[in-house]
Amino acid sequence: MVCFDCNGWLHIKFCDNDEIANIKFIHLEDHVIYYKIDIPPEVKQLVQEHPDLKMDELWNRILKLHPTPSFTRKAVYEILAAIDRKKWQRDADELKSARILLEELSRAAAEGALANIETIFIGEEPGHTALSFAFPTHLNDWASKIRELTMDSAWNTNGSSYELFALLGETYGKGLPLAYLLVRSDGTGPQGAKERLLKSFLKHIKTNWKIRPIVTLTDKDASEIAACREVFPEAAHLLCFWHALRAFKTRLSILRRAPAFYNVDEAIAEFPWIDRSFVPVKQLGRPLVSNRVRVYYALLTLSPGRARELRCYPHDPRDQDSLQWRGPKCSHPRAHTAHHSNQASWRSD
Repeated sequence: MVCFDCNGWLHIKFCDNDEIANIKFIHLEDHVIYYKIDIPPEVKQLVQEHPDLKMDELWNRILKLHPTPSFTRKAVYEILAAIDRKKWQRDADELKSARILLEELSRAAAEGALANIETIFIGEEPGHTALSFAFPTHLNDWASKIRELTMDSAWNTNGSSYELFALLGETYGKGLPLAYLLVRSDGTGPQGAKERLLKSFLKHIKTNWKIRPIVTLTDKDASEIAACREVFPEAAHLLCFWHALRAFKTRLSILRRAPAFYNVDEAIAEFPWIDRSFVPVKQLGRPLVSNRVRVYYALLTLSPGRARELRCYPHDPRDQDSLQWRGPKCSHPRAHTAHHSNQASWRSD
């Protein structure tokens, strides 16, 4: 902490039966010189006269007037943002402001000034706030021709943590915006609330514009997948290739975590359409089962890109005849790693 020879002190005196305090403060020397960082009037006028300029261009003009400004670029940006906010903010409550703005845009569209915008009224869910609107002009012109429907989302789009869902239709290789849904959760809503909002949103589009896609596309969000599959059961549902590839790369980049054994029975119980023969290559042989233990192949990652099979045997000689194992031996110190279902001891060759 920096100290100064300022000879400063504070004296406070209270008197009995008196609500008034006597305060005396002495400070003989300033610690640090205070600079004026207020934005000059000519700079404020420049920003107000050119609100459509980009921030970089506006700042370059300001530097010509003040080569070494005492104010910051951020302070100038706040003035510019306040001017821009007046164009669209209708109320201090952002949700009420958005609804008022949509009503104004709808009236302007009715007068022919803008493309038509329609507010979608979807069901309410506890703990959730939702706002939705569609573009009837796009839907009227293209709904019968759209065969691929995409739902994409962006989280934390503003300071209030709204999640934005965009519904796009494929038209000649391009994405055509059809409708938008904004959802915010306070964390107190019941399970599946967001999924129900998405279903209501999609059902409105399907019912009012008779859209019949043959393919629906989303990322790996479970609520989006469930909503699309229920509302458009006749369509084939695909996952975004980029998200799927990213999920695989993220999982494969974790080298210190051994993969779990793939239980085909559990997988088929949840997804009956899975082919029972579609199993990892190291599990193609029949399971190694004995009276006391159940042995599976386990892969041990010795170094990135290099793995060997383990040869594990139970100590009980009665189980030796029931085991069948193929693969090279491994004498690595970590070769005792194996998946087993009881407390039997293990050794490796």
